[in-house]
Amino acid sequence: MEKMRSAMKKCCMHPDQAHCKGKIKAAHALQNNKIISILAGSERHVYMMNTKKKPLLIPMRDGEIIPIVELSKTSANDATTETCFCDLHDNIAFAVIEKGAPDFDETSEKMKFIYAYKAFIFEYYKQRIGLDIFRSNFKENPYPFLSVDMVGMYRMLLLKEQEFEPIKSHFDEQIVAGTFDGVVTCAIKIPEQIKFADYAYIAPDYDMNGKKTKHTVKGSMHRVAITIFPETNQSWLLLSCLKSEQYIYEILFQQLKTASLPKLKFYINLVLPLYSENMVLSTELWEFWDEEVQMAYTYYANLEGKDAVVMGKGIGFGLNNAACQKSDDVYNNSPKINLFI
Repeated sequence: MEKMRSAMKKCCMHPDQAHCKGKIKAAHALQNNKIISILAGSERHVYMMNTKKKPLLIPMRDGEIIPIVELSKTSANDATTETCFCDLHDNIAFAVIEKGAPDFDETSEKMKFIYAYKAFIFEYYKQRIGLDIFRSNFKENPYPFLSVDMVGMYRMLLLKEQEFEPIKSHFDEQIVAGTFDGVVTCAIKIPEQIKFADYAYIAPDYDMNGKKTKHTVKGSMHRVAITIFPETNQSWLLLSCLKSEQYIYEILFQQLKTASLPKLKFYINLVLPLYSENMVLSTELWEFWDEEVQMAYTYYANLEGKDAVVMGKGIGFGLNNAACQKSDDVYNNSPKINLFI
């Protein structure tokens, strides 16, 4: 794990690589001069899972060693950064959502497209580099990579590569052409300033009523790009997918658009901590939680494999049980991990 983490490569993900200019920089997946700054406040720090730090290695009773990535206080300048864009392309690719720190405009197709692209491309970079690192380390020392878990991880990375490439091809074609078509976005306004932010490219297993989402078609998983962030007087939840995938998520999108605020918060509280490792929490939110909730959040955020599947089924059951109640009052009872304070 140390070798894999230290071998992260620097490369520009922009399609027009022939015109890259300047150094490969630590680009922010979530804007430093807007989103992160709101969360960081005067201290200029946030809490997040810092995969660049050495994880804790927890011995289990059966002899297995479980790595746990702790949430740690992180400088705003370092939060959600990856070395995946040159200086030129980082400045021009995201200008519409970053230059001047503009508020989100739900009528702007360009803004919606770029938010979706940014959430996707940062996850694509981590997947692609992870596969490259896996292969290079295997060549150097193949023995540790022959375990069942490692073989399963490699196959998962190969499958993700197959699933991600068509999405990247669409974004690349649109960016080169200077157009912003082929992406549909569900934009939900939250009438308060939230104390967290997140970007992800995931496939939620359940809709808001706990019904299974049929996101895997012919063995290929179809995901949504998610960005949730605060602004001065409100916040936004954005979910985007290709128009060709809209039929998979149209029910979830419609549910989100029509849900009451308590039901929306209930769904976010259950889903995001488990499905995304990119959550950024304000110090106010993290320190508001007691030690039990902090530990519960850390546990959720680190779940993967079979354990995550089991927990996901539990979430589906909880959503379905709430939806079967005759009153929406059930959604006013926040789960243990409450992101909205």
